[in-house]
Amino acid sequence: MTNIMVIDINATTVYRIRKILDGIPVEIVSATTMYEAINRVGNLQSVLDLIIIDVNLGSEDGYDLITKLKEINPNLMVIISTSLNTRKSFVRAIRVGANDYILKPFDDEYMKQKLLTHIKFIDSAKTLPATSQKQIDTSIYKSIKKAVRENHELLIGLILVYNKKNPAQPANNVRDIAIIKGLYKDLEESLNIEDEVISYSNNGFVIVLHKKSIHMKTEVVALYKGICESYFINKNVDEFGFDIEFINLPNEIDPRQNALSILAGRIEKNIG
Repeated sequence: MTNIMVIDINATTVYRIRKILDGIPVEIVSATTMYEAINRVGNLQSVLDLIIIDVNLGSEDGYDLITKLKEINPNLMVIISTSLNTRKSFVRAIRVGANDYILKPFDDEYMKQKLLTHIKFIDSAKTLPATSQKQIDTSIYKSIKKAVRENHELLIGLILVYNKKNPAQPANNVRDIAIIKGLYKDLEESLNIEDEVISYSNNGFVIVLHKKSIHMKTEVVALYKGICESYFINKNVDEFGFDIEFINLPNEIDPRQNALSILAGRIEKNIG
């Protein structure tokens, strides 16, 4: 179930959205003023997924409202649907983190396809497994213990995906999280049965490769770079960049050192 709020001073818009999504598993609520929207998002912040807003709210500033709503719920996806067709309005939409900008009057079928695409992202993000830092640490520890016990080399890698415009800003809306986490399947398909890929926060993956020597590291990095590049090209997404680092145990670091911290530090320096 996708939870949507439509914010518009024109009640007809809410009616049309309800009609467009008839038969789709969504819950739609509405608001016509800044006060009402803030109050409702505050009450629904744990379940609300998406807002559709006309930023032309009479005397109230819809862009300021988006900023306030994202302070309450940073994970909100935002679709602006308005008759404002100026460069200034587009730029402001980007600055407040809008995920889409649809001009009014809109065609119902066009709007439906747009909304279905965003709903698909939301549903995908909700079904992606979450991995805690403790689970990651435990998994890496077990892998290192196995490598030491069986006396074989181990490659541990970290892939971090970032927004090219603001590398320091982690993915925090369901669309971006769904796109990034969708890379999991492609990475998983590259693994041997004893290897492992683990989700790392909302914007990365840890890869553990058993019985991979230090001489194979360049080849491995090239493989995963190719997988990431192909994935984002196929998704027609160009706002994300990524960086990959692998480290070999025991040739590059002592197994007792924290490999993940070292990898994260290296990537941090690379991204700058």
